[in-house]
Amino acid sequence: MTDNLKLHQKLISYLLISIPFLLITGPFLSDLAVVFICILYLFNNFTNDIKKYYKNIFFILFIIFYIVCILSSLISDYPLVSTFKSISYIRFLIFTLAIIYILNKNPTVIKGFFISIFFCFVILIFDGFYQFIFKENIFGFIMHENRTSSFFKDELIYGSYLSKFLPIILSLFFLQKKNKILNIFFSIVVILSTFAITISGERSSLFLTIFVLLYLLITLKLNIKFLASFFLIIFLGVGSMVVFNDTIKNRMLIFTKNQIFTENKIFFFSEDHTGHLISAIDIYKNNNKIIGIGPKNYRNYCFNNDKYKIKPYICSSHPHNTYIQMILETGILGFMILVMAFSNILYMSFKYLFLKLYKKKYIYNNFQICLIAFYFMILWPLVPTGSFFNNYLSIIYYIPIGFLIWSKIKI
Repeated sequence: MTDNLKLHQKLISYLLISIPFLLITGPFLSDLAVVFICILYLFNNFTNDIKKYYKNIFFILFIIFYIVCILSSLISDYPLVSTFKSISYIRFLIFTLAIIYILNKNPTVIKGFFISIFFCFVILIFDGFYQFIFKENIFGFIMHENRTSSFFKDELIYGSYLSKFLPIILSLFFLQKKNKILNIFFSIVVILSTFAITISGERSSLFLTIFVLLYLLITLKLNIKFLASFFLIIFLGVGSMVVFNDTIKNRMLIFTKNQIFTENKIFFFSEDHTGHLISAIDIYKNNNKIIGIGPKNYRNYCFNNDKYKIKPYICSSHPHNTYIQMILETGILGFMILVMAFSNILYMSFKYLFLKLYKKKYIYNNFQICLIAFYFMILWPLVPTGSFFNNYLSIIYYIPIGFLIWSKIKI
């Protein structure tokens, strides 16, 4: 092995481990790290890995999806930004392959990545509760819209960050060498992270966190009494916070009820969310139904048409639902790939549960179960979401794919 190759592998390892920290700073540095990881990987083993993985179902579906994105961008009414977004999206395939590559070469990255997320969780939990109590965080950042945001300032994604990384850190925990101190400390951090998600006021994040925990309760291969006790503490704690804290109660229950149920109508989460969906559906009806209007083009088609300036239409940067965004911006073809991905997650889950309950056979280990739970959460259709093509979210989405494919190869 040449010195340059060793250096490249070390740099890829360090950059990957740094991503949880960089994501807290915003999308720029984290996306820059992804770009550097891709460049370093291309100088190493890209050609050989293409030969190994080109028959992998993820690789095939990604390439099809990538082609659809480029074609839809090129024929759209607003091709410039959308085409650039589509062409540059290939970095997430390279990023995934780079993760598999570096895990094969240097498995200790798993431990480093676990420590990285764990440290981020400890800092964010402490800072979030500090801000919730004193109305500003340790650096003086005040609460935004009376909601806990910690280091994210006016970006209300504190709960989203914790909820998305929760199944990932759980998966990595099962690959660590266990000791009593780690088990106790990690359990406390997991419990406190769910409470931190609750005080964030992010309803979708809290719902999906509870959803994932219930999923793991029935799927993880652990002592059922321990699991039941552990999750009971979480559910009782979250429930108590929602019921007895007026700020959280008003946000989670009363405000949600008032947004969904009005005197005359029932809305999909809120009038704004419903307006975004109605606008997206109408745009879809009047444009290319096979390959859509192009990634990141919802805002262009919506804001540049006077029709959508009048209710019930309400414009935004994206439709706030992954499936609606997918069928609008990438058409039936892109939408079907997303449906296939979710259907595969459902199939894997039901197959695992059937064999676990009736055959006492475990086809996935706890590491893999937690990663499957992550995609069960991400691909769940009936919830408001961020933009699928958002760089920040895409980085989080593709990290577990690399881990999951690597684990299946190893097994």
